[in-house]
Amino acid sequence: MTAAINSGVYMGTRRKEILCLCHDRSMLQVRRMLLEHFGYDVLPTHSIEDAKDMVRRRCPDMLLMDNNDSGVEFEELAEHIKEMCPEVITVLLSPYYYASRNGSSHSIDRVIAKDEGPDGLISQIEQLFGEQGEPTQSASKPI
Repeated sequence: MTAAINSGVYMGTRRKEILCLCHDRSMLQVRRMLLEHFGYDVLPTHSIEDAKDMVRRRCPDMLLMDNNDSGVEFEELAEHIKEMCPEVITVLLSPYYYASRNGSSHSIDRVIAKDEGPDGLISQIEQLFGEQGEPTQSASKPI
C-alpha cells in the first residue's frame, strides 16, 4: 500500500520539537530524516540518560520512544519526563500487538503500532499536535 504523504508540517510560528529515543542508531537516523522532512525539529538520542539530560535543559513538545528494548520501562520514563515537562506528549512506537494497550497508561499518551508505517506515524503525530489546539498546515509533496 502506497499512500501520499503530506510534507511541510509547520505549526504556528515555531516548529514543534520531538525528542526521539531509539536504541537502533540506523532507525533513529531514518526517523530523524522523516520527521525533519515534515518540518519537525528533532532531538535524536539512543540513550535514556541522554533523553533525561535533554529534557532537563529544555522541554520538547513530544517524546517519541521506540519499544525495541524489552528491558526499558517506558511508562516509568514517560512519567519521569512528564514530571519535568507536564505538557509533553508521550508516544510509544510498538509492535502491533502492544498497540492495543493504548490508553492504559496515564503517562503514555498514545501507542502507535510500527506496522502503520511512516504514513500512520506522521498522521498520528499531526493528530496529537492538532488535539493541543494548534493549527496544522500541510502541503502535498512527495518525498
